[in-house]
Amino acid sequence: MNGLRLLSIALTLLSILSGASAQIPVGTWRDHLPYNNAKAVVAANNKVYCATDWAVFYYDTEDLSLNRLTKITGLSDLETGDIAFSNKHDKLIIGYKNGNIDLISESSKTNIPDIKIKNVIATKAINDIYIADNFAYLSCGFGIVVLNLLKNEISDTYIIGLNGAFLNINETIIYNDSIYALTDNGLYKADIANPFLANFENWILDTNSVFRTDNFFASTVFNGKLYTVNNTETGDTCYVNQQSESLWSIVINNFKNIQSIGSNKDNLFIVTPKTIYFYDTNLSLIKSIATSDAKEIISYNNCYWIADNKEGLIKYNEANEYSYYNPNGPKSITSFELYDNGGEMLIAPGGHRYTGENLWHHADVYQYYNNWWENLSDQNASQLKSFRDVVSFTSHEQPGSYYAATWGYGIIEVTNNEISNYFTAKNTDSVLSNYVSGLAYDEAGNLWAVCRGSNFPFVVKTKDNKWYKYDYDGLWSKVQTHKMIATHTGNFWTISEKDDQDIYVWNGNNTPENGNDDLYNSFKLMDEFGARLSSTLNDIVEDVEGDIWIATAEGVVVYDEPERAATDTLYARKPQLVIDGYLKNLLENENVTCIAVDGGNRKWFGTSSGGVFLVSADGTKQIINWSTSNSKLFSNTITDIEINQKNGEVFIATEKGVQSYMGTSSENKPDYSNVFAFPNPVRKDYNGYISIRGLMYQTDVKITDLSGRLVFETQSNGGDALWNGKDLTGNPVASGIYLVLCTNADGSETEATKILIIK
Repeated sequence: MNGLRLLSIALTLLSILSGASAQIPVGTWRDHLPYNNAKAVVAANNKVYCATDWAVFYYDTEDLSLNRLTKITGLSDLETGDIAFSNKHDKLIIGYKNGNIDLISESSKTNIPDIKIKNVIATKAINDIYIADNFAYLSCGFGIVVLNLLKNEISDTYIIGLNGAFLNINETIIYNDSIYALTDNGLYKADIANPFLANFENWILDTNSVFRTDNFFASTVFNGKLYTVNNTETGDTCYVNQQSESLWSIVINNFKNIQSIGSNKDNLFIVTPKTIYFYDTNLSLIKSIATSDAKEIISYNNCYWIADNKEGLIKYNEANEYSYYNPNGPKSITSFELYDNGGEMLIAPGGHRYTGENLWHHADVYQYYNNWWENLSDQNASQLKSFRDVVSFTSHEQPGSYYAATWGYGIIEVTNNEISNYFTAKNTDSVLSNYVSGLAYDEAGNLWAVCRGSNFPFVVKTKDNKWYKYDYDGLWSKVQTHKMIATHTGNFWTISEKDDQDIYVWNGNNTPENGNDDLYNSFKLMDEFGARLSSTLNDIVEDVEGDIWIATAEGVVVYDEPERAATDTLYARKPQLVIDGYLKNLLENENVTCIAVDGGNRKWFGTSSGGVFLVSADGTKQIINWSTSNSKLFSNTITDIEINQKNGEVFIATEKGVQSYMGTSSENKPDYSNVFAFPNPVRKDYNGYISIRGLMYQTDVKITDLSGRLVFETQSNGGDALWNGKDLTGNPVASGIYLVLCTNADGSETEATKILIIK
């Protein structure tokens, strides 16, 4: 091969690779959790570990990297209780709120689920972890669990309440020859050398402590003395107690909300939400520093590291400089609705109850674009202070610009990531009702809104900013609307949560100023025999073929001729598929909460307790059923699913946060102007699928070597086709350049690209 040809191939490949620079491999999971709500911090081996409410991350002080530790990266659970590090055994211990335990070292991870799976009629939360030599003492909601760090197993459990009753342990600490348990009902202690600490009779209430039966919750050893913190029954005052030669005394009593207490050899730290106080060995206050919502502080590598519940991990040095570290993520785990805004994923963290009451969440919007989360809130958009409960979106698929519907506060307009306008009953002459359950554009670019419980539930804002409302002869007054879609036929559909009718369909006839020529209709969710299919409708979508799919509390239904809906009563059907040799209705035993349609017209379903399902385009074949037991899914309770149609990434909102999965089907393209393969080149250490993207619907894909020998063929799923890097006999192909030949369904358009395999 001559040099000119090599140069030509190299330039062609460089052009191909430029289109795939932001891609991630098919099958990749990502978490989208908040990392600002830190609550515990430990450090070792030049790494500072920080626990948040939902995950763990660490900052590497040598390479300056931030690294996530979540269920996506191999942890066993979510919702951390506490973390600790054993320097002797070089292990990070993570305790979860459900009692689960992970032990993490450089080379391995060990899960100890004993507490989690134990049948205990008490909270299993691990509140605190205290390390002493070869053991970790776990303070739990029912007692103390002793973890042997040599054997990676539980060696004992202490149930220390009166007559062996469960007792919530907030912290455990060893001082001199005694082990102390800080509980909701006082300070208990025992001889650490006693081999029978599992017997509650060997634990005594420390009657020398000043407040014998109050809530004790924090402790440290400083300057050779034991310090504890308790609050009184009224909870309005915290006391710092010091034990010296078995005698207790109150040394500090002027704080109302202590979060934790800590120390190094020079200072005692008292942490309150807004201020951390530093005391010397004489208990003289030497300085204080301001924080947002501090929970804990440690001293490490000549700096102070703070776990802050609003700012994440904070580094503070003696020069009074603050540095902030936490992985990027949305502001909270709450998600009522996801929305794909032309490749930008939006989260509405508001919502409302099924019965219509507000949840009173801040009117935040979380925006994910180009692999980065931005949080629009009243902290950076002061106008939002007057709003609550964002529930829905619509847009012209222009990232950064959209309309947000709120529950009780009208509509917010966002342009270039800033609040540009808002609309309520007050500034629309009462045309708009403030309880907006859905938004959509019509083909002419007019904005439609459906308002729950209004006398005029259907409202439109024209392109020239004129407002009109319709009640359609009063038949739909006070409709309890829930979700809304606009279809390619020009019809609008909305479903009701609790009405005489389930489904409402109308068509504005492209004359928003004239409601007299509109078509409108409503009907119950019934089959052709008049049987009621479900009384609870959760979600509605239009698929690639134009059919309407509805998620209900009793499975899924489909309308096959939706173009007639504005004039005729339609009857739904339940798709059927074969499971274990039997024909069954699709998800008939599941409360299906949401539906999303990918570029290949396949349906993704979220459920209230069964996890996530993926089925074929017609619903007759189940492809995936993810649960927490067989996947990286955070929870089996799914609130919404939405797909970034630009790249096929599937976003899943669960009750425990949002995560995503790089799927195998992006939107199909109208032409072959941007076909590329990813990864490209394919290096020897890559074992996943190779994606060919930017394809038209049902593209025939053939892959050949440079001699023209066919090595693989398939059909695209939406805009994507997958190749496992093997030939037709199932063997991995050799190094070299491979041609990808693409032909659309009717053979009228073709395209070719190249893939470089390096072994």
